[in-house]
Amino acid sequence: MEYFEHLGRISYTVIGPIVVLAGAGYIIGRRVPAAAEVFAKTLLYLLIPVYVFRNIMVSHLAGAEYGRIVLFSALALVVLYAAGQGVSRLRRHDPPLRGAFANTAILYNSANFGIPVMALAFSFDAEQETYAVAVQVVVATCQGLAAYTAGAFIAAAGSGPVGHAVRKVFGLPFIYALVVALALKGFGIGAEAVERVSILWKPLTIISEGYVAMALMTLGAQMANVKLVRAPLDLVLSMALRLVGGPLLGLALVKLMGLEGLLAQILIIGVSGPSAVASAVLAIEFRNRPDFAASAVLLSTLGAAITVPVVIFLVQVFL
Repeated sequence: MEYFEHLGRISYTVIGPIVVLAGAGYIIGRRVPAAAEVFAKTLLYLLIPVYVFRNIMVSHLAGAEYGRIVLFSALALVVLYAAGQGVSRLRRHDPPLRGAFANTAILYNSANFGIPVMALAFSFDAEQETYAVAVQVVVATCQGLAAYTAGAFIAAAGSGPVGHAVRKVFGLPFIYALVVALALKGFGIGAEAVERVSILWKPLTIISEGYVAMALMTLGAQMANVKLVRAPLDLVLSMALRLVGGPLLGLALVKLMGLEGLLAQILIIGVSGPSAVASAVLAIEFRNRPDFAASAVLLSTLGAAITVPVVIFLVQVFL
């Protein structure tokens, strides 16, 4: 009975706020068609870079931990790609659908879903919350790089050049925010030193505090105009790879890498997220069945409301 109460608390405190804020974004997106694009631009070019910079500065991640996080993310990418391609070939998908299917499996929503989930899942302890968010920021960076490199190549297989998509990596502001934060910490300049420049630090703090709400509203607004494609079995398989295969793979990888404790919990929760919006963006960019990709993002996001609380519960109780 105690376990069910714990699971209920997780669903209420983590998924409840996500549903409310994403629902608000959905309503706005339905009423104002341009809202999703405006929200996304604000998130991409202001809130994410500021949030990344501030959380890296105040975190206490060690250099070795960055390596472990990047290795975990790379291994997850390779295994999920192999699984996605394997299932797609068994289903005899044509090349456009194969690209969309693979990307919905390997690219998971580590930013505007994953980061808020970490902030809410570990909100009972301020130090753990800061650490969890810092780890997830690094995961989100790896996924961002993967989306516009590996994801672009997968989506563009047989659909045209990919050079302009690769160049998009260097146009993502959060990449530079991460580099600057790491450089400052590398030179021994910590959050305490930056906080003294209050004319900069206070705006950074205020903007950071709005990140979670805007990220979830953006997610809702992006889902507002999605029309489901008629491919039930393929959508179920995509969701299974992402929402079930993801956390199982995460568990296998942390065991293989000898990771344990809080870092292992965070990485498993992170890889259990729904398909990334980037998979739909790439599908549109390269004409790889955008209808399927958008449907997979929507359904996996709805499904994650059920599966992610279960994953959080299991790792927090048993890992």
